[in-house]
Amino acid sequence: MRLINGAFSPVLPEIKIDESLVKELKKGLELKIKNFGREIYFHGPGFKHYEVEDFALKGPPKFVDISVTGRQCELMCDHCASKILWHMIPATSPDELLRVCRELKNKGVEGILISGGSDRNGYVPLWDFFETMKAVKEELGMLVTCHVGLVDEAYVKGLSDAGVDAVLLDIIGDNETISQVYKLPHRSVEDYERSLYLLKSAGLKIVPHIIIGLHYGRIKGEYRALEMIARHDPDTLVLVVVMPYYGKAKFQLLPPPETEDSLKVVLQARLEMPKVPIMIGCARPAGEERIKFDMYSVLAGVNGIAFPAEGVVTFAESLGLNPVISPSCCSTPFLL
Repeated sequence: MRLINGAFSPVLPEIKIDESLVKELKKGLELKIKNFGREIYFHGPGFKHYEVEDFALKGPPKFVDISVTGRQCELMCDHCASKILWHMIPATSPDELLRVCRELKNKGVEGILISGGSDRNGYVPLWDFFETMKAVKEELGMLVTCHVGLVDEAYVKGLSDAGVDAVLLDIIGDNETISQVYKLPHRSVEDYERSLYLLKSAGLKIVPHIIIGLHYGRIKGEYRALEMIARHDPDTLVLVVVMPYYGKAKFQLLPPPETEDSLKVVLQARLEMPKVPIMIGCARPAGEERIKFDMYSVLAGVNGIAFPAEGVVTFAESLGLNPVISPSCCSTPFLL
């Protein structure tokens, strides 16, 4: 065990970080405890097996991801070039989606995330699947969430009629990022905020995501995205960090930002939205920087972390927090 900034962790590397930032991060933890108590969630959704010394899940998966476009994406943006879809179960027709969901239900799966690749206007093509989603809810009683792109009124009505439990969507706060990284020069920041407005106005539960470092590793529109999200009373906020090996040119296009810069975004999220659940999602770089980011995200007052780095659960306990291990998606614990 190693003493790091006043708390114990079994991780081996020497974790160094600016002590002045640590002092600021702890303000986030104080806010989190004040508004949510000492529980902190650690998630392991079922699209991959994940186990470290102080985190493991046993038994079959309870929550899985489904892509209605398989591995196909018209947009092929620089963010992931469709690679995020590769771990998802393909179900490219309504009939196939229903069949897949029945099979999953029989295997003990309790919830699904439905998503897919984007079209050239920034929409995930779910239009033909809304009736099937409703059937999955009514017939199988499964938790149904959707990760969408942009939305319009008709799309929102389809989601609402389907009775989905939550809608996840990436929010981008910079027009150059939307144009250059997402390859949507005809879209703007206003389109993303309008999507938030339409979803919330329809009474849907919203779980916006921010990809830290999306603009080729730079912190560019993240703080504006936080401001946009805060205006629309999100049910949960998920923060992830750009994954260098998802982009089109591997480590050349999407280097991750400095961990300290990412942590400042996490802290600002907590300060700006003290009563909103904030989760660290699945995507973030691996290795020692992941350990550092996860540990200090706990200090910044997040409510949970998906696939926590080794030692992070123990670190949370050393701070007096009460870990809850969950097989569900990190967006779900505050939805029901």
